Amino acid sequence: MTFASTVMVCIPATQAGIGEEPSSQSEIQGSITQQDLERDYLRQVELREWSAATRRATTTADDARGACDGIKDGTWGFHTEREPRPWWQVDLGTQYCVESIVVYNRCDTVASRAARLQVLISSDAHQWTQVYQHDGTVFYGFTDGRPLRVILNKSPARFVRVQLPDTEYLHLDEVEVYAADGGEVRNVALYKAADQSSLSMWSKWHPEGAPQARCYPVQKAVERGLALAEELLQFSSIGPETRGIIAQEVEKLRQVAAQARSPAAADQSVSRELYLQACLASRRIVLLNPLLNFESLVFVKRKPPVFHHMSDQHYGWWCRPDGGLYILDGWKTDSPRLRCLTTSLPSGSVIRPDVSYDGQRILFSYARYYPELHKHPNKLDKNNVPEDAFYHVYEVNIDGTGLRRLTYGKFDDIDARYLPDGRIVFLSTRRGITTQVLPDVRQVAVTSPQPDCYVRCGGGPERPVAIYTLHVMNGDGTDIRPISAFESFEWHPCVDFSGRILYARWDYVDRHNQPFMGLWSTLPDGTGVQAVYGNFTWNPLSVFEARPVPGSHKIVFTASAHHSITGGSLVLLDPRRGTDDEAPLTRLTPEVCFPESEGWPAHYYANPYPLSEKFFLVSWSDKPLADHGGQMDDAGPGLYLYDAFGNLHLIYRDPEIGCECPLPLAPRSRPPIVAGESPAFTSPTATCTIVDVYSGMPTVARGTVKKLRIVGLPVKTHPTMNYPELGLTHEDPGKFVLGTVPVESDGSACFRVPAGVSIFFQALDERGMALRTMRSAVYFQPGQTASCIGCHESRQMAPPNREIAALRKEPQPIQPGPVGSWPFDYNELVQPVLDRHCVNCHNPSGEGSKWDLTSNHSWETLVRYGKPSLADLVLEGYRRGRSLPGEGLAARAPLVSLLTKGHYQVALEAEDWERLITWMDLYGQKRGYFDDAQYQELVNLREQWRGGLVGMANAAR
Repeated sequence: MTFASTVMVCIPATQAGIGEEPSSQSEIQGSITQQDLERDYLRQVELREWSAATRRATTTADDARGACDGIKDGTWGFHTEREPRPWWQVDLGTQYCVESIVVYNRCDTVASRAARLQVLISSDAHQWTQVYQHDGTVFYGFTDGRPLRVILNKSPARFVRVQLPDTEYLHLDEVEVYAADGGEVRNVALYKAADQSSLSMWSKWHPEGAPQARCYPVQKAVERGLALAEELLQFSSIGPETRGIIAQEVEKLRQVAAQARSPAAADQSVSRELYLQACLASRRIVLLNPLLNFESLVFVKRKPPVFHHMSDQHYGWWCRPDGGLYILDGWKTDSPRLRCLTTSLPSGSVIRPDVSYDGQRILFSYARYYPELHKHPNKLDKNNVPEDAFYHVYEVNIDGTGLRRLTYGKFDDIDARYLPDGRIVFLSTRRGITTQVLPDVRQVAVTSPQPDCYVRCGGGPERPVAIYTLHVMNGDGTDIRPISAFESFEWHPCVDFSGRILYARWDYVDRHNQPFMGLWSTLPDGTGVQAVYGNFTWNPLSVFEARPVPGSHKIVFTASAHHSITGGSLVLLDPRRGTDDEAPLTRLTPEVCFPESEGWPAHYYANPYPLSEKFFLVSWSDKPLADHGGQMDDAGPGLYLYDAFGNLHLIYRDPEIGCECPLPLAPRSRPPIVAGESPAFTSPTATCTIVDVYSGMPTVARGTVKKLRIVGLPVKTHPTMNYPELGLTHEDPGKFVLGTVPVESDGSACFRVPAGVSIFFQALDERGMALRTMRSAVYFQPGQTASCIGCHESRQMAPPNREIAALRKEPQPIQPGPVGSWPFDYNELVQPVLDRHCVNCHNPSGEGSKWDLTSNHSWETLVRYGKPSLADLVLEGYRRGRSLPGEGLAARAPLVSLLTKGHYQVALEAEDWERLITWMDLYGQKRGYFDDAQYQELVNLREQWRGGLVGMANAAR
């Protein structure tokens, strides 16, 4: 392939109006020259090989080099785990008479961790002599120009170690060791070999040696090219002529490798030229890949949104101008043509395209740009936001004709994907504020402004964070209906090869909000919801943009951040190897850390489109991934070919604006239709069966679990972050107790629940105390019959082949909880017990005034009582992120222990115990509703369902 200048032709869809034939075309001159490619390959070296900010440390030495690399910036050069007596040391290479050691500390709020720093020296790294112990005062260095200086007066040493005497993290900015060398006193630790006691999630890779001494990675580039050639030669479809061309390029790579072994290659300019030769040879090889059997690419040009967040990135009011939907024809040739299909639309943002199965149409979302809209202080009032400032779904033919808009209204509609049956699945903020969400076209508003529901931990009138969930519609935009009743965000739907929908969702029921954006799947009618990966995984934070790999059971995804746009490291997931943590993951781009959880990368990947397990279309940005308080470059990503061997080859880049979401423009196989349209329903209920609640709870003795408590999750209706505060974590979900159902002696249960309501379960003992609690939500569709094996059992587990006791009976009705549990309200649930038994003594003027249990103070008194208090236990579970068998809150609460042992003449009745236990097991919240209207809605649902779905006893408030 030659690298002559190329002509990009931009053919507008129309200038006259949506749906008309193209009437004109304009040409945009562009080029991808050999100079452009070389510039890109050199930029890759800077970021992928030499930058400390982009790579994950795999050895302790990788991280330790950061404290003797000459970089002093007030952050940490290395970072150990929290452990007893953590240490860092440097090998000076030979023995010196050390005159002084200068230590630069990390200069932020945790600088005090180094206040008792010890300094030791050794001649052999085995016998150490302590030469200094800091006095406990905090020192800095970079910010105040006053690093810690330890004077040694020419003490002989080859090894220098710094350590802490206690259990703590050790993280310093830089350590300098001064000694006479060659007639002058200098820092003899600079660029020397270093090591440390452990790695942590904040550890980073640091390059070896001085910057001016670094040679280009010729050998690595050659090895990558040879691995690529070997892989392509495995394809039986490659003919003799192509094999001959590959053989020629392989010979060139071997010649480059031979030259790289010569003494001359130690010169940086020589290694640079050899490196570029290897990269260009690899590029010529990869363009012969038979998997690249498509002549055109679809992609979008887009500037990053004003506000960078995993949720806000898809709200139209944050969008930027000049975006568009493009097709790059002849992308492997010397003269590709660039066609814009959206020039008839006003300046705005285009995101997340999808190509139809026949390769003839493209779905995308578009929002018009309004320059001052993002500054408006009250976006909550939709009268302040133009209707076309929201993202809406559009469709266009690949020749630019037939551009049409499919969705309307003041809602954001994004991530539209073609379903095998001709319908479209997409994400929308149309879910609304109702607790029960049914797959009924009447459930969602089409055009009129309606109130939204919101995330619990962010937002306000200036930044409403409305939840978007899965919806479906006909191919012409009619019959919009929700298929998800989830109470929080869902992202990035994709139809897999079996016809299921892969998507991410944010599960933080009574646990920390930072992680748990895991991968889930559902059938297109909203049934069969399953966790695929990451429901208990802290790293990565977000499992985004999942796509199934052709010819494989594996899935590729982008390991993304929480407080930024979608982007990060590319990962291959093998669900057969596990459903959580690192074991099922293969890091395809290990030079990029998992963003936010491991650091903030200086470059990032996104939008992986797998051609196989080893070849991918991707976007890659050579600019940093910024958090929501930082700045993102307008011209971030470009379009690339990436392979599992590490080769990254530029396809197209616009120097003014980011290029994202590359897709082959070609027909593709249509997955099977696995679930049709749900029929009209007469009773909005579902039937649930649990086979054996003890599966997944091996430490709980059989016969212990007597009931299941069913708890509903109403959505947040107020837009302001952590307001109103419902409980101790400040971001507690809404809750109401539907009631309990019995568990049979074999651990099984069968019962009906309301369809379209997010719920979770608690396994209860004979006292009604929780033994284990779900930390995620489930919901069911009308008429659905669903089952699970047990309680947090392995996803690979098969159900037992035996009779199930619960199925010998009719589904059991739900027995309602105590008064005040539906709607959930502390003042109605708990305070009456205190008024009957406690307030006579525990009041401001009573004998027990220290523990004031009158209505204005009792909640605070009870949650803070004892050690560990209920508040301590709640926050412990919240931070841990999962429920452990036998560690329910009421069972460990000091109040229960006090009352069980006996407290004066207090004699609680069964109902009193039920009230207190229910309150404690539901995280001791003040209430479970977000406003008075939601309270009344929950009352109405209770009355609607009582006597049928829910038993009559105690159902009245």
